[in-house]
Formats: sequence, C-alpha cells, structure tokens
Amino acid sequence: MKYIVPLKIDYDKKLCKAFINSSKLDFLELEKNQKWHNNVKITDDLKKHFGEISNYLKDKILILTLFPNKQIKIHADGAGTTKDNTYNVSINFPVENCTEDTITHFWDFEDEREIKYIHHEKLGTREIIDKNLLMLKQNYVFKNKAALFRNEYPHSVSNKCKDLRLMLSWRFKPEYSWKEAIEICKDLKLI
Repeated sequence: MKYIVPLKIDYDKKLCKAFINSSKLDFLELEKNQKWHNNVKITDDLKKHFGEISNYLKDKILILTLFPNKQIKIHADGAGTTKDNTYNVSINFPVENCTEDTITHFWDFEDEREIKYIHHEKLGTREIIDKNLLMLKQNYVFKNKAALFRNEYPHSVSNKCKDLRLMLSWRFKPEYSWKEAIEICKDLKLI
C-alpha cells in the first residue's frame, strides 16, 4: 500500500469516454507534441456520478493519453505552480485499452528514504533529486479497477499496447496527504 491501492468504485466507462470525447482533444496533435496529459474542468454529471468522494477532489481532472508503443520516463506527478498547490494523491480510472501490455513501474531508493525534489515553480514541475539511484520496487497493471495513486512517488510506464490508452486521473485537493486519502477512502468504504 505504499504506492497504489485498488479501490471499490463502480463507475461507468461509457460516461467517462463521453467526457473525454466532449473535451475535443486533438489526439493526433497530442501525439505529435508528445503530450500525454490534459487538465479539463470536471462536469457536474461526472461529479455526481462519482458521488461523495468528489468533495475531496479538485475541480479539474486529467485526461491521460498513452499512445501506441510509447513509453513514459521516470517522473513524479503533482507539481503545481507553487508548493502550496502541489498535490500528492489521485484516483486513476482506467477508461480504454488498459491491458497487461501497459505497466506502471514504481521506483524508490533501496533504503526507502524520503524522496526529495527541486520545485520549478515557473514551469509547474518538480525534479527528483538523486533520480539515478532509484530502484524498481513495484509493477502495476491498470485494468478495470480504479486505484488510489501516490503521484509524488517516482514512476514510469512501459507500453506495448497497439491502441491509444485512455485514463482519467482525478487529483485530491493539495491539503490531503496519502495517509489522509487512504482514511477518506476507508470511511467511504472504497477500500
């Protein structure tokens, strides 16, 4: 439970796909520019569909696109434009083409010491300090279950899928830690 926790959330993939389609993303342009995530304002329909958990989540959701046979290098999500709006936890919802051909890899230090970052506030990114010392610790395959995802931990994605993989990643508000997000999910009987 250090990096990812499967959740018991019953959700409608067709509704999620319709939400993605309504965003009018140009997938060809995204692939050309090697852009794999896009922030989109959450709709009332989607918020209502997911129920009470949505009260703890941001008003934007990330549409994650992974193009056929493309890889994502080691990185840590969650960098805001200031340290005050950096988030560390999300719920990731598999929507389409989430198969054994696409694996998320979690990386950590051998001694599991704290991960430290350099925040680049103007860019809205954070750089992992001593990234070259990280070791592979866990592999995870997203299929049909939503999962609580610890964004601040370094991770990468290997992908042999021949189709576009689509996921939604809904971030918890920045004030919630990993432990707090787990407790919230337990209270809502999602774990």
